[in-house]
Amino acid sequence: MKEFFPAIYGNERLKKKLAADISDDKFLHAYILAGPSGSGKHTLALQIAAALHCRDEHTRPCQNCDNCRKILNRLSPDVLFVGKEDGKKEFSINLIRDIRETLYVAPNELERRIYIIENAELMNINAQNAFLKTLEEPPSFAVFLLLCTDTGNLLETVKSRAPTLCTEPLSDADMRDFLSASVPGIESKRLDKIILEAAGNAGYALTLYQDDAQTDRLRALTTRFLEALVAATSTRLGQMCDELPSDTSEFIMFLQLLKYALRDAALLRHTDQAHLLFFSDAAQAGEFACKITLPKLLKLINAAEILSEKLNLYMNPRLAAAAFCGDCRRIII
Repeated sequence: MKEFFPAIYGNERLKKKLAADISDDKFLHAYILAGPSGSGKHTLALQIAAALHCRDEHTRPCQNCDNCRKILNRLSPDVLFVGKEDGKKEFSINLIRDIRETLYVAPNELERRIYIIENAELMNINAQNAFLKTLEEPPSFAVFLLLCTDTGNLLETVKSRAPTLCTEPLSDADMRDFLSASVPGIESKRLDKIILEAAGNAGYALTLYQDDAQTDRLRALTTRFLEALVAATSTRLGQMCDELPSDTSEFIMFLQLLKYALRDAALLRHTDQAHLLFFSDAAQAGEFACKITLPKLLKLINAAEILSEKLNLYMNPRLAAAAFCGDCRRIII
């Protein structure tokens, strides 16, 4: 007996339905794949396309045959992604016309041509009515996979011609397996935190991990900048200029973390009971606070706040880095 969709975590009912349709040669020409953003609709669509054309006798898709590799790497000319035009809020009738122009041309390499329609709920009424004609009389080799976060925006006539398959939230166990495979070496504590926050959404879980990794990187950068401030030398601060982020949003995040650290130090100049926002080690925070006077700490906080405003409005991050390190030198040295 063949194994289907081994790379898809959880979603057992959905996989069972698709496996039966493929095995019994009852796969339909159109399906709606519905679920929230990050729930794996794109991954599932590619896995379906690969499973339909996989050459392995035991596992579909095997991920390794020529067809699987081309499809899963988005290199197959017969697996087409269709989405709304850039800058447009709706999926217009023009895109449906584009589909119909190629619809009756035989596939290049595969037995079928797969149209993966992204954000199908954004099709306007005219586009849906035009697409309905395509769904009613498609060529035998055409398959449409409509990715959708809200099926309520689709016409009932469209939904009646394409059964809806809904992705399901992953269990904690499935999420643990997914993250362990996707992010080898992830720390146990971070893994537990992400599983709790992601609530079964695999895409959101990866975003949380990437955000955590970015925060860790910027915290490490902030710590090095604090060390440069304590060293109080032009050389150290000059070296930090090249390390500061070249991306505006990251630079602003760095400045926010730096303000938290300087704020912690300023409060500790008055009391050892301050609630810390940056430092996790009170002793480390106290040691830093003792090395920079309160007036200098307040001037540094003000410089960071002014620079954040300029970055939000117009300033180039590389120019900002040079200006900020120069300001810090004048304050500290």
